[in-house]
Formats: sequence, structure tokens, C-alpha cells
Amino acid sequence: MKIRLDSGEDAEARTFDGALLTLLSPRAFAPGAPIRFVLVLEEGERPFEGRAIGSKRVDDSQFTVRMRFVNLRRSDRELLLHQLEH
Repeated sequence: MKIRLDSGEDAEARTFDGALLTLLSPRAFAPGAPIRFVLVLEEGERPFEGRAIGSKRVDDSQFTVRMRFVNLRRSDRELLLHQLEH
């Protein structure tokens, strides 16, 4: 699932278990750092916000970032789960 970070960089959401999102990002985030992004959908964009749990370098240009959401609504949780299934 493609997302766009608030810095304008593209990232990819990989897994979501209803609480914890793992994404592939061009930048690392320190634990506790805010992460803001938009999910780009055919019908528009949906903003999300969370806090980083940690980052791990995958290669020279990518990091695996784990994050928890701040105030995630049920409809947003369902949307994320649905988008990752397809």
C-alpha cells in the first residue's frame, strides 16, 4: 500500500495488525517521533498520524519502520486492513 510521508517522500505500508503498522520508508524515525502520512486512494487522500516505535536499516536507501497510531478510528482501521489485503 503506497503512502506519502508529510515530508513528501513516498513510502510503502507492509503490514498492519490493527494496532501496529510496519512500513518501508526512505528515512528512519527515532522512537517516539511523530509520523504523519496520507494514504493515497482513488477517491482522495486520508491523513494518519502515529508514533515511531523504531527503525531498522534494510539497505542503503530504505528503513523498516514500526509505528503505533494516535487516535485511530474504527473506520480508518478497517480501511487500512482492507487496503493491505488488496
